[in-house]
Formats: sequence, C-alpha cells, structure tokens
Amino acid sequence: MRFFFFIIALYTFSGFSQELPPVINYSSTVYDAGNQNWMISQSENKNLYIANGTGLLEFNGAEWSLYPVPNNTIVRSVKAVGEKIFTGAYMEVGYWEKNDFGTLDYTSLLNKFPDKVKDGEQFWHIENSEDIMIFQSFEKLYLYNLLTDKVTTVKTDNSSPITNLFKVDENIYFQQEGLGIFQIKNGKPVLVIPPEIIGNLEVVNLSLNENDLRIISKSGKFHTWDGAQLIAFNEELTKVLNGLSIFCALNLADESLILGTVENGVYQVNSKGEVLQNFNQTNGLLNNTVLSLFEDVDRNLWAGLDNGLGVINLNSDFEIFQDKNGKIGSVYTSLKEKEYLYLGTNQGLYYKKDGESAYTFIPGTNGQVWSLQNIDDIIFCGHNTGTFIVKDGIANKIADRSGTWKVVKLEQYQDVYLQGHYNGLSVLKLTGDKLIASPMLKDFPHSSKSIVSNKNGDVWIGNEHKGVFKIRLNDSLTKISKIKNYPFKGVSGITSSIFKFNDTLYYSTRANIFQYIPSLDKFNSQNELSKITANFNKVSGTIINDGVDKIWGFTESSIFNVGLSKLRSGYNLTPIYLPKELRNITIGHENITVLDNDKYIIGVSNGYLIYNQRAILDHEYEIKINKLSNATVENNPILVPLNRKSVFPYKSNNINIEYSVAEFEKFISPEYSYRLIGLNSNWSRWSKNPIATFKNLSFGDYEFQVKGKIGANTTETISYFFKISRPWYLSWIALTSYVLLFLTILWLIHRANLRHHRKINLENEKELKMKNLEAEQKIIKLQNVQLEMDMSNKNKELAVSTMSLIKKNEFLTNIKDQLKESESSKVKSVIKTIDKDINEEDNWNLFRDAFNNADKEFFKKIKSKHPDLTSNDLKLCAYLRLNLSSKEIAPLLNISVKSVEIKRYRLRKKMLLNRDVNLVEYILAV
Repeated sequence: MRFFFFIIALYTFSGFSQELPPVINYSSTVYDAGNQNWMISQSENKNLYIANGTGLLEFNGAEWSLYPVPNNTIVRSVKAVGEKIFTGAYMEVGYWEKNDFGTLDYTSLLNKFPDKVKDGEQFWHIENSEDIMIFQSFEKLYLYNLLTDKVTTVKTDNSSPITNLFKVDENIYFQQEGLGIFQIKNGKPVLVIPPEIIGNLEVVNLSLNENDLRIISKSGKFHTWDGAQLIAFNEELTKVLNGLSIFCALNLADESLILGTVENGVYQVNSKGEVLQNFNQTNGLLNNTVLSLFEDVDRNLWAGLDNGLGVINLNSDFEIFQDKNGKIGSVYTSLKEKEYLYLGTNQGLYYKKDGESAYTFIPGTNGQVWSLQNIDDIIFCGHNTGTFIVKDGIANKIADRSGTWKVVKLEQYQDVYLQGHYNGLSVLKLTGDKLIASPMLKDFPHSSKSIVSNKNGDVWIGNEHKGVFKIRLNDSLTKISKIKNYPFKGVSGITSSIFKFNDTLYYSTRANIFQYIPSLDKFNSQNELSKITANFNKVSGTIINDGVDKIWGFTESSIFNVGLSKLRSGYNLTPIYLPKELRNITIGHENITVLDNDKYIIGVSNGYLIYNQRAILDHEYEIKINKLSNATVENNPILVPLNRKSVFPYKSNNINIEYSVAEFEKFISPEYSYRLIGLNSNWSRWSKNPIATFKNLSFGDYEFQVKGKIGANTTETISYFFKISRPWYLSWIALTSYVLLFLTILWLIHRANLRHHRKINLENEKELKMKNLEAEQKIIKLQNVQLEMDMSNKNKELAVSTMSLIKKNEFLTNIKDQLKESESSKVKSVIKTIDKDINEEDNWNLFRDAFNNADKEFFKKIKSKHPDLTSNDLKLCAYLRLNLSSKEIAPLLNISVKSVEIKRYRLRKKMLLNRDVNLVEYILAV
C-alpha cells in the first residue's frame, strides 16, 4: 500500500508546475572530489564550504578547492564561524583558517579534548551558539569555547546514540534514541520531550512556531509540541509524502519549508503545507537522494546530494519552462486571457488553465502560430493557414489565407480589422456576432508583418525588403486609395518592425530606430530612442510594445525595456541580463507578453521563460582576490602572500592573479575587467575568465586593479600592489657602478685625449721646432752660404789685395834690386822710398783690416793660446793662415826667403810645437 501511494505521489508531482526556478548542478567531475556532500556552510566572505566524502570543499564562485583532513577520511560536518571553518570527520575535528597565501590551514582540536575520542567515532553535525561550538557524534556532545580555547563534554547517557543536533534561535537541542529530545542549558542536558511521548519518531528538523516547537520526522510526519503533548499538523502533506524518507529539512527566510528526501529530491512547501515545487532527477537535479540543505545569504538553496551538488535559485527573476520532449516546440507568441494561458508555437496553438500543469493542444491549429491578440475582447490568432478566433480553448478559422502575420483594428472604424498576410492585406468586418473576411486588397502584394493604424485613417506597414508603406483605404474598404513608400537605402530591414510609442511612430531595424516626423513627412534617425539604445548590440529590429507602458528590445546579452521617466522628461532604459543559455530565441520571432503582477512571458525555441519584474532586494556584490602566484620561465608557480605588497625577483616576472565574485545564480555569470597600472592603464574587455596572467613583466612598481560586473551591476574596484625588482645588472649599485665606470672611462678617455693632444702638441711642437730648426738651418745654411760667399769674396779680396801687395812688393823689390846697381844718391833715395813703401805700416793695417773681415776671431784665438807672440809673429801667422809660402811671405815682410824660414822656425818654438806638427796646419786649425 505504501508503495502504491509513493507511485501516486511521483505521478502527481512529476509534472507539477514545470515553470521552475533555475537549477545549477555540480557533478563530482566538476568539483573533482567525492560524490557525497554531507553538510554545507557559508563564510562571511560568501565562500561556500561543503563537507565532502574526500575532504573539505571550498567554492568561491569561480574555483573549487579540496582540502583533505589529516587522516584523509570523510568529512561529515562543517560550520563557518567568523574567520574559522570547523569540520568534523572520522576521529578528527578541528578548524581551518585562511593563511597569507589565500589557502586554508588546518588546526586539530583533538589534543584539547578532555578524553580520547572513541575508536571509530565520527562527528556528524556542528552548530554554534554565542561563543560555543557544539560537535555531535553518535557517542557524545563536545563544547568548544572560542574565547577560552577549551573543550568540555556534555554529560549524556552513553547507553543510547545521539541521532541529531538542532539549533533553534540560539538554543541547542539534540535527540537521543529512546531517551527523548533534550536542550543544552549551562552545558548540561535538560529533557524537553520525554521518550514516552516522542516514541520512535526520528526527528530531522526542529523549529519554533511562536512558543511551540515544530517537529518534522524522517517519516514525513509534522507535529507541534506545546510543552504537554504532540499535535499533528500538515496531515495532507504527510499523505502526499507517504512512502518517502525525509533525510533533512530547512526553514527558509520566506517562511517556506524545504524537505530533502532520499527517494525524490527536494520539495518546497509553503506555510499552509502545500507543495509549491518539486525538484528531482527528472527536472533538474543530478540525484534524488538529498543529504543536506543550506540557504545562502542570497537566498539560493543548496542541496548536498548523494552524487553531486545542486543549487536552486529560488530567488531568481526567471522561471523556466523547458519543452525537453519537443511536444510544444518553439514559442512564437503567447497570451494570458483570464484563467487561460495560450502558447502559439511552430507546431500549433496550446493552452493550459490556472492550476494545471500540462498544456493541451487545440485541434485544427497544426502549423505555425505567428500572433495572438486580444482586440475588443476577441482573441485573434495569426496562423500559417489564415486567421482563427480563439475562445475558451477552442479555435475557429475565420479567414483562409496564405498566412496571417497579424491583425490590427482600423482606428477610424468601430468594428473593422485589418489582416497582414504573407502577400498583402485584407479586411475583417464584424457583422452582428460574425466576422466576415473580405478579399485581398489589390495592388499590394507585399508581406505585412508589422502594422500600425492611426485614427486619421493612415495605415503603416513595415516590410522586410521595401521599408515602410503608408496607405489609405477608400471609403468602401475595398481597395487602397493612397500609397507611399519610404525606402531605407543601405539599411537592412530584415527583422524590422514598425511600432508606436508615446504617440510617436517609429521604424526599427537591427542597427537603428527611426522616428517619423509628420511635419517633414520623413523618418529621422536622430531621436531619443535611437540615442539611448545606441550602445546595445541588438540581435533583431523587433521592438515590442507591451500594451502597458513599455517597449521591449533584444540584444546579444540581454533584453531591455524603455519607459517614460516619472521624474523627468525623456525615457528610462532598463537592461535585463539574459544569459546565453536563455537566448535561444528564434530571430525574427522575438516575443514578450505581459502576464500579471509584473510578470512577462518570453518565448524561446524550447519553451519559454517567465520574467518577474518584482522589486528584489539589491545584492551587494563584492569581488575579491583569491590567489596570487609568480613563476620563472622554468619553474612552477609559487603562491604569494596576499596581505602585503610583494616584491618579486626579476626572473620571477610571470604573474597569475585569481579573483572571483561569490555569485551562485545560474543565469548570472560574473564578468571581470582588469588593468595593470605600470603596464597599461586601459581596462581589459569584460570576460568571464577569473584569472589574469602577465608574462615577462619588466621591473618596476605595479598596481593590479580588477572589478566585476553582474548583469547591470558593477562591483567596486579592488587593488593589489606588487613590485618586480630590478635585475642585478640594473640594480642601483650596478647603475652606480656603471655611472662610476662610465665616468672613469670618460676620465680615462679624457686623460688619453689629453695625452694624445699633448703628444700631438709635442709632435707638432717638435715638428714645428724641426721645421723652425730646418728653417733656421736653412737660414743658417743660407747665411753660411752667404757668409761663405762673403768670406770667399773677402778672401778673394784679401787674396787679391795680398797678391797685389805681393806683386807690388816684388815689383818694387825688383826695381830696388836693379837700382842697387847704381850708386847715385838719387837712386839710393828711391831705394829708401821703395823700402819705406814696402815696410809701410799702412800696408799692414790695410792687410790686417781685410784679414779681420775674413777671419775675425783668428788673432784673438791665436793670442789666447800664445800670448807671447809679437806683432811680427802675428803677421807671419796671418800670412801662414792664408797658406802663403815662404817665397810669397818674404816680399810682404821685405825680407829674404831664408829669413822667413828662420821666422817660421822661431814661431814654432814660441808655440812649443812638436816636430811632427805642421805649422801651417796648426795655424789653419785654430
């Protein structure tokens, strides 16, 4: 019987509300650890910590890290308090703290326990209250005082295992099998619910309801303890859960209840005991067995599974309906009318009523449904085969045409509607309670996908290839009376649309939005809508007026809406980040429809999204640097302390910086931008990569700055400063040495230049002196030549005068000799005159002056050597200096040759000359 109810429960809820919040799954291959996840906690910096089968798992939103406990056993429990993360494992309990490198260091508390732990003891649960940590094993409860750093034991009955530990407000409760439920007061157990009342209920959750305790048992029973008795409640829910085993339960901040089962995943239950949603292996979770539940600070629900981890974004702005089996197809349009929700898809028209989980196909609507519109309480369905009227889940075709894109009301008429078809236009008239379709309007064979009707009778049609048409119908509505085309040359109109907003007509393409200016009768790209959407890379020109107060557009990374500003003139633009997983919208068939309560339905290729535009508390996103490492080219990276400015050796100039934003919503993917001041002041492009790498940085001071972006929100910028040292050859000592060496080289060069210049100057001087000497020598030589010439001339003159004197004397001597033959007195008188002339002192003086001119120093030199020489001796010396022979000298002295020889002899004696010394040569050498 229990199995039958279990099957019924599975059948009932397997299709319940398939519009589910997003679910993220992390398999063991993703986080690279054990399959089972026994307990989950979150630290103040928003990092998640999971007690895993192979150790403590840490998740910072970008990176998983595994820290095995010292004895490499299963971690059963975890609790983050302040900067410490406490874990309990097989025969091991302690805490982890972040070190300077951003990793965790472990400190065991076993040495502080008053007694040794029992062999095989495991710590299954950890709670904290005030400054006390409570560790629970099956055997005992241990209290660790954070202030005194001491561990004490709660004295319990050791005959029965402690099955669970609960924190209710700041009070700590525990259950002992067969002994009841206790509360710890002043370090001692106090019985709260006796065993005869609690019986064999295995409690998985305790909570407070006013002054009463609410109890959830493993078997799915719900009771309230008022201090005297157990009172059952949620009995219908108990019936629904019949056959399921509840392993864990969690009370959420919104007062709903989460139940983790062994067989069928997670149930969300409201305060009335009604099941809101069921997440299991068929609709999102990796596994049906839930071992732990945790709600993080952003109200995401974490489920530790028997095989993996699941994160359910209960607070997401999106709900997802996925058509995994392809029974509905791509949703092109939708409409909420009373209790009906209609979906127009590429396969036909579907509906479901409020409270129903499955969609029903409307017979006869096979094919593409392009539009659903409620006009004057009539639901028009534009279909591939024509036009249908839909009411209460039934569709009736009223116009058999080759495709109807859209139906609009002609504003100047009460009951007339215009249909836009694949190949033109046609009119619908309401006659009584029937809509009559008129023939196609002639002379307009153009596709009419988007249409706007004005009260003045103008109808505007947007065409993918021709641009915009403005037409007017004749009074009988049978043909087009006026038509004007507004082509947009060079502008692609594919996926274009024409729409009206704030009483103004616009034509939109993917690249731009053009405003119609009635006074100029033309479209202008310079307008406010074009300006505020210019930075958006639209994927389509489709702009949708939601019929309320906004228009919607579609970009590569978001959808956006534009509405009138309430406090100023102009518009407000609101981007809504839409992740890639949800952007599988068929281009050209983008659609968004108002549901109710600020909810919108957005059709995608495999179902639809529901966007809830409710007021959500703003998240305060914070980016943090997790790790920093540096490395040389040859070596592996080495972690670097994060709490101080680092100085890296020049060779360790390859830097890796890891950072993250702790965001755990499926469709909110943080993006990062960074810059390294000192290398480049420009910010990098936004990227999902949470690592920045810099290689071969030069020496200098750097400031790394990084910021995160989540949707439209940007975090504050954080910085990290580091320095890369100069290489030894560029150190200040080396540079000083280079300067000194350079100055020394300059000095040496200067000295060398000085020596060189001096040498050159000396050489020049020497050369100049040599030239001067040469010149002087030349001058001297010339002078000598001149002197020689003068001397020669004087010698010649002396010789001539001497020879003349000699000749004269010889002549006179001859005359005298001839006259001696006569004895006359007159002759004798002549002879005396001749002798007188020969011995005339004037002749000697004239000779001496001539001789001195020819040889100035001779008389001084000979006189200095032989001071006793007489004037006659000097005469003889002078004649001998002239190399005159004795015969030539005799006439000059008016003596005989023999007398000259005697004088020569006497002169030799005065000069004390040896016999071997030639007298003439000696005199010539003086």
